[in-house]
Amino acid sequence: MTRGFAPILPVEFHKMGSFRRPRPRFMSSPVLSDLPRFQAARQALQLSSSSAWNSVQTAVINVFKGGGLQSNELYALNENIRR
Repeated sequence: MTRGFAPILPVEFHKMGSFRRPRPRFMSSPVLSDLPRFQAARQALQLSSSSAWNSVQTAVINVFKGGGLQSNELYALNENIRR
């Protein structure tokens, strides 16, 4: 009585590299010594953003009160918001 066995073929695993990947290092992540500079830059950006939106709000209120925009004021407001 013979049983049908599949022949065992030698399986070769070629190790082409490690499966462990190195942890990526992001250049944008701040180092602890850079945190004060990073926070100061962020606060300055928030202040400029707030002042830009305040100028837009003031211009919109003036338009609704019946006033108009000065020449090129709409363009200047748009450019301030884009920055």
